[in-house]
Amino acid sequence: MKDTRENIINAAMKLFAEKGYAGCTIREICREAGVTKPVLYYHFQGKENLYRELMLDIFDNTRKNLLRLSKSCGPIRDRLIEFVSSEFNDCKRDANSIRLVFRMMFSPEEGYPFFNFIEEYVRERAIIAESLSGREEAAAHEADPELFSTALMGMMLIQILEFLFTGRNTLTKQNARKLIGLLLPPPADWC
Repeated sequence: MKDTRENIINAAMKLFAEKGYAGCTIREICREAGVTKPVLYYHFQGKENLYRELMLDIFDNTRKNLLRLSKSCGPIRDRLIEFVSSEFNDCKRDANSIRLVFRMMFSPEEGYPFFNFIEEYVRERAIIAESLSGREEAAAHEADPELFSTALMGMMLIQILEFLFTGRNTLTKQNARKLIGLLLPPPADWC
């Protein structure tokens, strides 16, 4: 049962990313997943619910990474590097989910179910900013937590876009370390 549901999710993710919400049909999703329409409707009650669940799943992964960032201990630099690296790994593992998000954000179609991307990104930015607030390392660099989180998310976006458009391996821990280093330089005695 779990494999069937997963097959439907993967098929829908691929087709929505390639064709958009309006551009693919339940029939195509079923064919790609190797299931019948009644099976799809049993699991998701239709295309709209399937789409909403995909969006929630995508953003849940980021929420989990943000929760680890906010709850973990240690230097903020290390925690931020782990957060960015985790986000990059999620993108590499499931590039179609990121393609879908970008497609729906930058090329919205009429008739697709509403999903508040802005609210999600504002929440993410706030959690990153909160993780920085009052941190000695950030204060030493006079980092504005909200501006820092906005800049970090923008730099991550560019790295992800480069990966998607060129196939270059830009989503590495080394690049995560470099991004954080640009915004929060390491101490002078750091090796």
